Amino acid sequence: MEQIITFDFMVKLVRHYWKVLLSLTLLGGLIATVVTLWVVKPQYQANVQILVNRKHSSAGTDLTGQQADVQMITTYKELITNSVVLKPARQDLMDEHGLRRSVNTLKQAVSVTSTANSQVFSIVVRDHNASASAVIANQIATTFKSQVKQIIKVNNVTIVAPAETPDAPVSPKKMINILLGLVMGLLLGLVYASVRILTNRRVQTLEFLTDDLQLTSLGLVNHQPVVATKTDNLAAKQRPQTAAKPAIKRV
Repeated sequence: MEQIITFDFMVKLVRHYWKVLLSLTLLGGLIATVVTLWVVKPQYQANVQILVNRKHSSAGTDLTGQQADVQMITTYKELITNSVVLKPARQDLMDEHGLRRSVNTLKQAVSVTSTANSQVFSIVVRDHNASASAVIANQIATTFKSQVKQIIKVNNVTIVAPAETPDAPVSPKKMINILLGLVMGLLLGLVYASVRILTNRRVQTLEFLTDDLQLTSLGLVNHQPVVATKTDNLAAKQRPQTAAKPAIKRV
């Protein structure tokens, strides 16, 4: 018969397999700790905020111009993550700061975020080195400021907040990863114990026969271990030993 997972089932599971559950939970936490602290490289994040707007000829066109600037942020995002900005930024990083990063590496490290209806957007850079992340972000912002004037003819580009060296990495999340490792280990233990119990076809209790199978109990037969008495031991000693067969010699 199919077993239904109830509270009693879970109590039985924990009672019989608590060692397995504890071992797999600790093992999952240990693996997550090792991977988080020694395998995964920490990532630092630095961001620089930029304001881009164009000079408008009259006050009546200010609102229209601001809306156009907000819509142009999508274009600015494409430029910043494109080789038009990243190639000269890469060269400046090598010449001025001694940082060697390929264009593909910069593309993967750089992202642009913005807030709805705002002319301010942020260039976000992730790198395994804390100081390098800030240097790369500021250099890309400076390169964008010089390139956008030639490409889109923007009159005013302002770096509102330069990037600063981050104090702590943004990833990996140590406590979250370790907690996830513990949870995954516990879940693995629960799955293992559940499979063992659900696939066990042996009769464990009398209630299973009477309640689940609707059988009538005629009685219980207790198993009594055989205990040798002194009389049995004395009789065994007095029993004549079987004569050993004489060895047959070959002539």
